[in-house]
Amino acid sequence: MITKTINRTKVKIFLSLTFAATWVSWWLLSVIKQDDTQIFSNPIYFLLFLIGGIAPTIVAYLAINYSDKDFRKFNKSVLQIKVNVWFYVLSIFLIIGVRYLAISIYGVLYNPIWSDLSPQFILLIPLTLIMIPLGGLEELGWRGLLLPELAKKLNFPISALIVGVIWAVWHLPLFFIQGLSQYESGFLAFSIQTIGLGFVLAWLYGRTKSVFICVFFHAFQNASSSIGLSCPDDGGYLNATIWLIIGTGLIIFDRKNLNINDG
Repeated sequence: MITKTINRTKVKIFLSLTFAATWVSWWLLSVIKQDDTQIFSNPIYFLLFLIGGIAPTIVAYLAINYSDKDFRKFNKSVLQIKVNVWFYVLSIFLIIGVRYLAISIYGVLYNPIWSDLSPQFILLIPLTLIMIPLGGLEELGWRGLLLPELAKKLNFPISALIVGVIWAVWHLPLFFIQGLSQYESGFLAFSIQTIGLGFVLAWLYGRTKSVFICVFFHAFQNASSSIGLSCPDDGGYLNATIWLIIGTGLIIFDRKNLNINDG
């Protein structure tokens, strides 16, 4: 039975300030960056990109500070590194497995591309470490704060869906910034994949109550997309559909084990 009440102040502060900081930074970047140069090559570009990306992390702490001030419980979840090692192993094999599956299906539906790929698996470790601050730490806000708050009032699958939709929309300015992988690509396919990934991340958090495992999964997923193991752009819906099916299955069929607000 759900008896707790959503801390509306915390949610309002988190969403309003996160979107304000991110969208102001990223929409401004989309206006001033009119070429395909790398973000990292220009200090101003990189600063605006970083401010937008780190907003959910910083604002999560601000929202807690101006609401219930329950830093102890929040930090315990963030620093909960020690979980069953199976969840780390599953995360790695699931991410790599989905990419192999999508590439294989793409080869059947369109044309084989294995010979055109040269994935640099040796880069996965350093790229994952880099992607922790450049993406992974978002999880402090999305799965660490917003998901548990919504789950106090709504059932877990609905809470995960709402967070996934909000998370997808939050990325919208990236599709208008030249030089980024998202630029002029399909926002619908991206949104479907983001919702699917959001379900998987919600499941991981629900099973472990660890934000850290979500940070790891998010960073490893981003890193795996940078090593050359992916379908061409017209195969984007394959990845999206696979993640949505997997995420929905985990959230629906294991929902009895996903009570994150007990105690």
